[in-house]
Amino acid sequence: MKNIAIFGSSRSGKTTLAKMISKKYPRYHVFIGDDIRWAFQDVLPYTNINSTGGTGMTNDFPNFLASLFYQSIKSNKNDFSYIVETCDVTPQKAHKLFNREDTILLFLGTPRLTIEGYFYNIRKYQTKEDWTYRKSDAEILEHAKTWTSKSKEYEKDCSSLDIWFVDTSFNRKQVLNETITKIEKLINVTD
Repeated sequence: MKNIAIFGSSRSGKTTLAKMISKKYPRYHVFIGDDIRWAFQDVLPYTNINSTGGTGMTNDFPNFLASLFYQSIKSNKNDFSYIVETCDVTPQKAHKLFNREDTILLFLGTPRLTIEGYFYNIRKYQTKEDWTYRKSDAEILEHAKTWTSKSKEYEKDCSSLDIWFVDTSFNRKQVLNETITKIEKLINVTD
């Protein structure tokens, strides 16, 4: 089965999609980018992995994540396949690091949502485990401003790089189910 790389805007359904796939196909193991990044921040803070300058999140993390993902695939002896998902990889980096024959590459985004709509979706889909649950409305609105813009940018960049972009602005559950149906045709399911 092919491996899957799911990237895109924050709160667009990446983790939900990854978990839906792995639940339906238990031979998929999921790398959740947020978990990996937070582990680095907590255990190895000197790596500065959450910085947004010339090093850290924008440059170092995508490279590290690709290395971890493909090394896991290479050393896999148990016939597992992998899914990686995160919002920390741009379309340009994804195209460079994850655009391979053995990997389905896709981006999720919400480019049709207003800032208020984005805010509403965050509150609608969050769980007590989500970081957004512990944030104030003002903090979430700032987050929504950033990611509303990035989502539109990602859609445009994906189009120019010929990367599959899935718009989860509306009817999210239906769109994610349709996406799984399309993925199933590409992963060479044999079970």
